Amino acid sequence: MTLPLSLEALVATGYLVSLATVVIPGPITLVATRLALAHRLGAAFWFLVGATLLDAVLFAALASGAGPHLARLGALPAVELAGGLVLLWGGLASARQGTREPTVGFSLPNNQHRFRYLFLGMGVSLANPHYWLWWVTAGLAFVETARHYGEPGLLWMLGALLGGVVSWYAPLLLALGQGKTLLSPAAERLVVKILAAVLVTLGFGLVALGGYRLGLQWGLPG
Repeated sequence: MTLPLSLEALVATGYLVSLATVVIPGPITLVATRLALAHRLGAAFWFLVGATLLDAVLFAALASGAGPHLARLGALPAVELAGGLVLLWGGLASARQGTREPTVGFSLPNNQHRFRYLFLGMGVSLANPHYWLWWVTAGLAFVETARHYGEPGLLWMLGALLGGVVSWYAPLLLALGQGKTLLSPAAERLVVKILAAVLVTLGFGLVALGGYRLGLQWGLPG
């Protein structure tokens, strides 16, 4: 079978698509920004590590042939309900929290908090329907195409997809770190309130969608 793209072109395409996907603002970027503003960059770093680690896990699952199972799991209304509740909790907690004392630099959380932020990154990703949709459509297509080039092709594709994500997250953390020295307490309060409002809106939307679809499954009138 002759593929329309060389391995080099396929890897470059996967990298660009992955980068373009994460550049679009979504729950991951919003939560990471909120964590960086409230808890220093260490919290946002481990949150993003968790989200990226999940990418690698799902890639491995798709490479082993779990595409149909992941599609069914991602389509469960419970995933949307859980995701909405996570975002609601994050948004409401952000709105209640006062302005912290200004700090500069990268501060690593202790081990307990480190794992909490890592699992939070995984949880927010898992609860995002668009995340599942991407992995069982475009992501699966990249995996299946790379499979034709054997294990080296899969490894190159994994590097390309993760590289696109890291190429956005790394500058994001750098920009947030520099921005913390530029934001006044009043400006920080405004940014936090805006992010909290967006998270609450997204959370309500996901809870409503998940509840509606769950009601349809239980036979309630649509």
